[in-house]
Amino acid sequence: MTKRRNTPEKHVALPPQVAHDEMMRDLTRLLAQQEFGSLEEMTAFLQNEVTGKPLPRVLGTTDRERAEDLVVAAGRERSLPKVRAQVAKALTLDADCIAAHLLLAEVAESPAKALAHCRDAIAAGDRVLADDLSDPNAPIWYIPKGRPYLRARQFHAEILWQTGERPAALAEARTILRLNAGDNQGIRYILLEWLMRAGSVADIDALLAAYDERTAAWTFTTALHRFRTLGPTAEATKALRTAIKANTHVAPMLLGTAPMPDELPDSYSMGHPSEAAIYVSGSISTWIDAVGACEWLAQVSRPSPGGRAGSTRRLR
Repeated sequence: MTKRRNTPEKHVALPPQVAHDEMMRDLTRLLAQQEFGSLEEMTAFLQNEVTGKPLPRVLGTTDRERAEDLVVAAGRERSLPKVRAQVAKALTLDADCIAAHLLLAEVAESPAKALAHCRDAIAAGDRVLADDLSDPNAPIWYIPKGRPYLRARQFHAEILWQTGERPAALAEARTILRLNAGDNQGIRYILLEWLMRAGSVADIDALLAAYDERTAAWTFTTALHRFRTLGPTAEATKALRTAIKANTHVAPMLLGTAPMPDELPDSYSMGHPSEAAIYVSGSISTWIDAVGACEWLAQVSRPSPGGRAGSTRRLR
């Protein structure tokens, strides 16, 4: 099982999304300490006291808030025993601290234990967010406690997939998309790759049609899906040319004529090598498994003597 954290001997830096959650937590607490008579007063406060300035650390005053602070501190510890000790303290203050259960899942020794802690986090979230979850229009991602809840569900889905429980993983991914329709987590990319491995043609068609985007993940997967269902037809080749135009770095990395980076980037820019590396790392096996797909990719991506990409004739 791939751990989400470094080994105990190394310092654990908080991931960017967790640091952002800290900022949102401090802002929420800071605003709760104020007494605004109107929206205009709150806007003026934000402009004068917050914008362009470092947020003050606002320590928790309730047991639930103190538990959250302990989890943040645990995330900065250098050893797993200290991480677990801090989390244990947090759970004595708030047994439904979602972030605490999620952190235990991330440092668990086995997939089985990680699954158990993920389910504890999800159950805690179901209780804490009960009113919000009952509202189909509630912006769960923008509720501070909603973020660790949605991350716990994503980690749960990833472990289910890794352990071979693929239908359950697909169902969990769809649940996350329903709860976070804006897909701030990028779960649609994970779901699309999973469907390419274990989903039906109709499922893949539906997900591809649900989002209009020009990312490498969407354009190259669309092309590969067309190839798998139609063969190297004009329609499939047109989709592949669109993908190649969107990111010229993907085909060389997929074909092994350009090197992959030693480490995957934490973020990417569309059309850049960073996006290509992230896409290829997750999708190369799907291309290899599709008989003839890499040969087709090589043919179409190779410029012809006239300067155009390869022809659309069927491969033999």
